[in-house]
Amino acid sequence: MLTDPQSVTISGTARTLPRLEERPDTNVYSDRANGVDLFVTQRVDKKGTYRPSISLVTNDIVTDPISGLKSRVPTSITINGAIPVGKTVADVEALYVAMNAALSAGTNALLRKVLGGER
Repeated sequence: MLTDPQSVTISGTARTLPRLEERPDTNVYSDRANGVDLFVTQRVDKKGTYRPSISLVTNDIVTDPISGLKSRVPTSITINGAIPVGKTVADVEALYVAMNAALSAGTNALLRKVLGGER
């Protein structure tokens, strides 16, 4: 089990996320006052493939530009894995490190392109 609390820094602001829920396959760490949640899930499918995921979710209040109505909307980033039997943590870590390096190279150039709709 991960340590409690977890912490994340978003746009230079550190957030402390105490564990608020323990579900059968997911733990939820949350700063409810600031609308930040971290979901950590561990699953194994019928074929034995290990499927971990971690999602960081913010809930922000936005104003509709046409109606002027305010509503709370979630924004999330999720990292999923599909790890077959026999792969080591080091194997999978190497894939993550490679993807993270590609996305963050050149001041996040690839990440910005993908978020901007390029494929």
